[in-house]
Amino acid sequence: MGTPDEAEELVQEGEEALEEGEYEEALILFERALTKDPEHWGASLDQCEALHLLWRTDEALTAIQALQPPADEEDDADRADLEARILEAAGEFTAADVLFEEASRLDPENFPRPVRATQDDFRAILDDVLRSLPKKIREVVARVPVTVEPKPTPEMADQAPHISPEILGLFVGTSIGDKVGAPSGFPDVVLLFQRNLERSGKSRAEVAKEIRITLLHEYGHYLGFEEEDMEGLGLA
Repeated sequence: MGTPDEAEELVQEGEEALEEGEYEEALILFERALTKDPEHWGASLDQCEALHLLWRTDEALTAIQALQPPADEEDDADRADLEARILEAAGEFTAADVLFEEASRLDPENFPRPVRATQDDFRAILDDVLRSLPKKIREVVARVPVTVEPKPTPEMADQAPHISPEILGLFVGTSIGDKVGAPSGFPDVVLLFQRNLERSGKSRAEVAKEIRITLLHEYGHYLGFEEEDMEGLGLA
C-alpha cells in the first residue's frame, strides 16, 4: 500500500503513456497505482482502457463490468461509455448502443449520442466528401479505393500491431516510395471504420469533416508522408 499522492502520480504518468500510444507501459503504471490505492476510480477505469487498447477485450470487459454500480445506484458516464466501446470491439453493437445512450443521458455534453447512419447513408456522406477532395487526391482515390468496415478487428491488428480498436481509418498496402523498390503484390486500400467515425462528431457535418481528415491522413500514408509531415498539415 502507498499514499493517495503516490497513486495519483502513477495515474498521471500512465495517462501520459496512453496519450503517447504506449499502452503496455500505461497498463503497468495503472496496476502499480492500484497497489498503492485499490479504490482509485481513475486508475481502475484507466486500467480497463489500457486493456481495451491492447486488444485484450475479454479481460477489459470483465474488468469494466466489475465496476458497475449496484442496481439501485446510477451509473458513471465514463464507465458506461468505456464499457460501450469495449462491447463494440467485441462485436456486441446493440448492447454497446444501449450504453452509449446511457452515457449520453448521464453527461450529454461530454458524451453526445453517436451520429448513427445506415450503410447507404454513410456511403452517401463519404461520396460527398470524396467529391470535395483536391483533384490530386481524387486521382489517387481512383487507384486506391476506399472500403468501409464497421470496426477494426483483432485480425487487422495482427497485421498492423500499431492500431487500436479506436482508430478511424487505416491504409493497407505499400506507399508509392516503397513500391519502387519492393512492391507488395497485394492491392492497396484505405479502410474507414464507420462506428468509430460516427462517434467522432456531434453532427453529420462534423462526422463528414472527420471523414475528410481521415481520408487525407490515410492517403498521405500512401503518398509516403510521415506522421510528423501530416501533423504539420493538421492531418494527424
